[in-house]
Amino acid sequence: MVAGAIALGSYLRTSRLDLRPMHTDEAIQASRVGDLIEGRGFDYLPTDGHGPGLLYITAPIAWSGGAKTYPELTETLVRLAPALCGIALIAASLLFWRPLGAAGVAATALLVALSPMHVYYSRYFIMELPLVLLLALSFACLWRYLRKPGLLPLLGAAACAGWMHATKETFALSIVALGVALAMTYLPAAMQRQAEPKLRARTLLLHGGIGLVASLLVSALLYAVFFSDRANAWENIRESYLTYFHYGERAEGVGHEKPAGYYLKLLAWSKMEITTFTELPALLLALVGFVAAFLRRDLAPARRYFLRTLSLYALALLLIYSAIAYKTPWSILPFLHAALLLAGFGFASLLHWCRPLPAKALPALAIAAASLAAWRQNTAANFDFPAEPKRTPYVYSHTTTRLVSKLVADVEEMKGIKPDLTVQVFHPEFGWPLPWYFRDIAAAGRAGFAPAVAPPVGADVIIIDAAYSEQVEPLLGDRYIGPDMRELRPNVLLNSYTEKELFYEMVSRRPITQ
Repeated sequence: MVAGAIALGSYLRTSRLDLRPMHTDEAIQASRVGDLIEGRGFDYLPTDGHGPGLLYITAPIAWSGGAKTYPELTETLVRLAPALCGIALIAASLLFWRPLGAAGVAATALLVALSPMHVYYSRYFIMELPLVLLLALSFACLWRYLRKPGLLPLLGAAACAGWMHATKETFALSIVALGVALAMTYLPAAMQRQAEPKLRARTLLLHGGIGLVASLLVSALLYAVFFSDRANAWENIRESYLTYFHYGERAEGVGHEKPAGYYLKLLAWSKMEITTFTELPALLLALVGFVAAFLRRDLAPARRYFLRTLSLYALALLLIYSAIAYKTPWSILPFLHAALLLAGFGFASLLHWCRPLPAKALPALAIAAASLAAWRQNTAANFDFPAEPKRTPYVYSHTTTRLVSKLVADVEEMKGIKPDLTVQVFHPEFGWPLPWYFRDIAAAGRAGFAPAVAPPVGADVIIIDAAYSEQVEPLLGDRYIGPDMRELRPNVLLNSYTEKELFYEMVSRRPITQ
C-alpha cells in the first residue's frame, strides 16, 4: 500500500514540472541557487529570502542534471528539490509504524500522496516541503525518544531543528506549538506521577541543553558554509536570529492580511469555477484521530502520550497560524501534515472500533472515494489550471500564464532574429520573475533590471511598470512600437516597447494565418 502511494505521489509530483509559470518567490530562490552553483556563495537577507536549507538540497540536483551555471538551470531541475522532499514525506510515513499501526501508516501515506495542497506545493520551488519533511523527521525522533530516551534520537531531532532554522524562520511557530503540546501532555501526568517515560529533572535539563547546543551548531554550520563573505559569517549567523524582529512586523499582514478562518476554509471547502477543492475527508479523519488519542485505553503509555502530543500540537499550530494576520496558503502545510498523521491514526481507530468484518469495509470505501476525488482535484490544479486563481485555490499572487506565452515568448522569438538582443526592465520589484526568464541575456551582459527608471534608456526591448509610462515614453520618441500592456500577476501591469525595425522584422517572419 505504501509503495503504491509512493508511486502515485511520485507521478503527481514530478510530471510536467515546467507546465506552470515561475512564481516570483520561485524565481528569486532559483537565482540564489544560480549564485551557489556558480561559486558566488550564499548571502543571507534578514528582511526576506530565508535561509540556505532549500538551496543545499537543490544544488546537487542541479549539478547532477548538468547545470553548472545559472542560465543552465530549468524549471524542472529546481522544482525537483521540493518534489523529492514531497515523495520522501510519503515514505516517512513508515517511520510512524508503531504509533499509527500498519493501517494508519498505509492511510497516512495515501492521504499525503494525494493531498491536493501537498501535491501542488511539492511542485513549487519554495521552502515549505523541505520544512515539513524536517518536521516529520523530528517527530519520528521524538517518538523514539519517548519510547527509549537517549542521545541518538535527541541529536536527530536537534539536527532537524538546526536545518529547519536554516530553511525557513517560521519553523519557530512549530517549535512553540510543540512546546505547548508537550507541556499540556506531560505536566499533568508528571504531577500525578504517571508520565512515561519517567525522566528526572536533571536528565531532562541535560538532554535539553545538549539538544539546544547541537541544533545551534547545525544551524550555524549551514549558514556559514557557503557565505560569499566568509569573514562576515558570524554576523550573518547573528542576523539569522535578529530576523525574527522583522517577522514580528510582517505578522501584522503587510498586504497579506486574511481573516482567522482563512486556513480552515481553504482546506475544508474551496469552491472554484469548475472544481471544488477539499481536504475535508482527511480533516474529519484527523478529528477522529484526535478523539481516539484521548479515549482509547488499549494504547501503550509511550504511544498514548505521543499521539496526544501530536493532537495538541496540530491544534496549537492551527490556532497560532489562524491568529496571525499574515497568511499565505502554503504556510499552513506544517499543520496539514500533522493532521494527515492524525487522520491515519483516525482511520486505524475506526477499523479498531468496527468489530464486525463487514463494518471495516466502510472506512476503507470512504477513503477510496476520497482518494478518487483528490485525484480529480490534483489533475485540475497541477495539469489543467496550474496558474489560474479562479480555478485553483492554491494559486496566490502568481505570474500570469499570458505573460510567459506572449511577452517572454516574443523576447525568445526576437533573440532568434537578433542574437545580441538587449533588454531593459524598470520595475519597483525588478520585474520578477522576468530576471529568471531573461537569465541568459543577463548573463551575456545585455539585460538590465532596475527598481526605477535610470538612463540611458534605449534597449531593443524595454519593459516597465505601467506607472512609469509618463517618465519613459518621452525618452523613446518614435523609435519604438508600444506600449503593449501585459499583466505580470493579478493587478500588476507592465508596458513593453519594442524597437520598431525589430518589431517589423518579427512580424514579417511569422506565418500568415487564414
